[in-house]
Amino acid sequence: EGKPVLLVNPGIPLATADVFAAWDGVDGGPLTDWRRGRNDLGPAAAWLVPEIDSVLRWRRDRPGAEFVLLSGSGASCFALFADQATLDAAAAAVPPQWWHLPTRLR
Repeated sequence: EGKPVLLVNPGIPLATADVFAAWDGVDGGPLTDWRRGRNDLGPAAAWLVPEIDSVLRWRRDRPGAEFVLLSGSGASCFALFADQATLDAAAAAVPPQWWHLPTRLR
């Protein structure tokens, strides 16, 4: 059984090509610990779609999420949870204008 995860998207289209065009080109290098993860494309994606920061802040401000980050070039974000109950509570609280999918990693 996989780790509970919540996908959330603010519902605003974001083209990968636009994100790479806005990216500063700085590669943060390899990660030594995934829990200190980052997404080097995050600042460019959030600059193009500021609602991404709203999604990330909303998720980080609520209990239960162990790890929150932008997925790829955006605009979807994800949060990992310790258990199904905290995932279910978070999914129930997602603002109605945002698309979301509670699921599990395999």
